[in-house]
Amino acid sequence: MAQLCSCLLVLIYKCYVLHKFYIHVQISEKPPTVKLKARCFYCEIMKNQHTKPTAKPVIEIQNKNRGQTEWGNLFPDCKGRSQSPVDLPVKGFIRARGARPLMFNNYDIVAQKLTVHNDGRRVILYGQWNEKQKPVVYGGAAHSRRYIFHSLSLIWPSEHTIGGLQFPMETQMLHISADYNSLKEALDAAPSDPQAFLGIVNLYKYSDHTQQGLKEILDEVLKVNTINASVNTHPLRFFSPPFKEYACYQGSLTTPPCTESVLWLVRARSLPVTKEAVESAHGLLDPYGQPRRFAVRMSQPLNDRKVFLFY
Repeated sequence: MAQLCSCLLVLIYKCYVLHKFYIHVQISEKPPTVKLKARCFYCEIMKNQHTKPTAKPVIEIQNKNRGQTEWGNLFPDCKGRSQSPVDLPVKGFIRARGARPLMFNNYDIVAQKLTVHNDGRRVILYGQWNEKQKPVVYGGAAHSRRYIFHSLSLIWPSEHTIGGLQFPMETQMLHISADYNSLKEALDAAPSDPQAFLGIVNLYKYSDHTQQGLKEILDEVLKVNTINASVNTHPLRFFSPPFKEYACYQGSLTTPPCTESVLWLVRARSLPVTKEAVESAHGLLDPYGQPRRFAVRMSQPLNDRKVFLFY
């Protein structure tokens, strides 16, 4: 009996030690890395970003942008509930686990021709490639659907914002689903296809240098004040390097007809631009020698849309 009692006491003591160890582990264990990463997803891009909240700068710009508030009267989609751009939250993302990586096919193929279009509202880059060498994006948030590059637009200051902060510059890369042969065909199909387009957003933050592709575009439009100007040919990755981490949401074109059929991907890390480059862009004249007519759309309500995080 004494031996049995002794064994029971030893067993009870071991259980007590194991219980204390378990409690200690539970208390001292660090939060999973994935949670910290999601919580600080846009920490890098917002670091040292002192641009004022969007409300005042964007409203001031819109006073110069005639007719924007009337867009909805001519284009009903402009009054929709899934409009772009939006102010992205800094937390509350829905994390996409186990997603396929985002693929940038032919982004390393040099274009046959690159043209910069300056109509006084936006500066837009167009390119020409052989049919089988056109830049294509697929995978990730786009799943197996393939999107072919259409154009790259420069916008300053940024239309998309993060946590109420506006950035000095933004580029929007529009891609059209490979299911369609033209922009018009995609627009016609958009009412029944919520993802006829894919847009990629690059946000630029002040730095001591300017991203090489952006610098070349700005240098060209400042040097040649014409509606269309040719630029040196490069692969598309020269202007927008591929990336792995991004947030995505369902939205619209940011100009009329404001079609609500765009899957927007917002790069998690900013690209660099100097203050001098931004100031030169603000001084850019239209092809007729007149000051640019700003074409920055004010931020639209996110409403009940979800923002997904891919990393």
